[in-house]
Amino acid sequence: MQVEPHIGLRVRLLSKGAGKWATSGGENAKFGLSTAELVAASDLLTRSGLAHALKLVHFHVGSQVPDIGTIKRATKEAARFYSKLQKMGHELGYLDVGGGLGVDYDGSRTTFDSSTNYSLNEYARDIVYSIMEVCDSEGVPHPTIVSESGRAIVAHHSILIVEAFGSIEKSRNGEKVEAAADDPQIVHDIIEIFENLGRKNRLENLHDAHEIRERAQAMFDLGLLDLRAKARIETVYWQIAGAVVAMFQGMRYVPEEVKEMEVALGDQFLCNFSVFQSLLDHWALGQLFPVLPIHRLNELPDRNATLVDITCDSDGKVSKFVDLQDVKETLPLHRWEPGDPYYVGFFLVGAYQDIMGDMHNLFGRVNEIHIYLDEDEDCGYYVEEVLPGSTIAQVLSLTQWDTNEIARRMKAQVDAAIKSDRLKPSEAMRLLDDYEKSLAAYTYLNFDDQRKK
Repeated sequence: MQVEPHIGLRVRLLSKGAGKWATSGGENAKFGLSTAELVAASDLLTRSGLAHALKLVHFHVGSQVPDIGTIKRATKEAARFYSKLQKMGHELGYLDVGGGLGVDYDGSRTTFDSSTNYSLNEYARDIVYSIMEVCDSEGVPHPTIVSESGRAIVAHHSILIVEAFGSIEKSRNGEKVEAAADDPQIVHDIIEIFENLGRKNRLENLHDAHEIRERAQAMFDLGLLDLRAKARIETVYWQIAGAVVAMFQGMRYVPEEVKEMEVALGDQFLCNFSVFQSLLDHWALGQLFPVLPIHRLNELPDRNATLVDITCDSDGKVSKFVDLQDVKETLPLHRWEPGDPYYVGFFLVGAYQDIMGDMHNLFGRVNEIHIYLDEDEDCGYYVEEVLPGSTIAQVLSLTQWDTNEIARRMKAQVDAAIKSDRLKPSEAMRLLDDYEKSLAAYTYLNFDDQRKK
């Protein structure tokens, strides 16, 4: 075509990344040329009279690199490749340092996978200095530096907000349990433990309650315990566990079994979303995101909870949360109350989550709102655009279902029901109208419609 290209080559470094995406770099990485392949490419260009067309060297050490030391080592190695190729007669001008600039998701500023031990300024200074140091030692001109830090650029732009529409609790405070006259002795025993619970004997009481619960299960398996008695034992057991956990709160040392009990006592908040659709990195890679309620922020949270979605999969849950020292297994939330909206926000989800979600469980895209800050507005912001999420008809069409044909078949069944006098015409038309409206409805639960009704 008589067009001379500008050519860039990706180098496969020996320097390996760190964190969850470490395999993006190193000698076994999927992309890039090895040293031998790089020399072969250089020789091919020279023989073809295109040595001057090689303009750029590129490398990529992985996404979300938590340690600045990893970045510095990789940059110095890539700068050495750049300098040596320059000396082999190529008129290079650009060094592409790829991605890797991480986001401090948990705020700890450490080398933990969901954090970074460096700032943006430190990252920029180390990149520039490392390249300058190598190029000066090799006596070659400094390149124009290109960066592809997609995650760090876009992670902050998007928030996923989900509504909690219910909760599953192990026990509710204040529920008094009394033994019936015909209850077995172990019901009286566990109630007595709860009534005499104190700080001096709290661990002993927890152990005794646990032993009674196991005995109750054995009796139930043998048919020696009825459901009401078992229910009383279960209820009191969780009340004892909750009281013991509360007694250890704020203490410097908390026994491991009490920590495990605190997790076991956590509520499950039922949330209107799909982890697989909207938080793919969390499910597949264990990526942590900052999560917090966006309601009742002037109230101290009084519950610890995990979040579960509305899909039919047991993996559709969020049970790992950021913490400054470790990963928490529960999130502080307020008690869910029927009829009161309660929203939870997942922050820093702008990288990958918006676009990587599949059509899992046919939920599709969520509603999207574009919000802009504006100091001239009284509230400081304005809604620029509202993009509706997927409809039932849209996700069905993506899985090769013809919604027009579905509606036609439904109408045929309704007409047959009218002719056979199984449906009145008015009922049939209302049924058909509701069915056709449902195809245009949102795939997720629509609480606004339910509240209006």
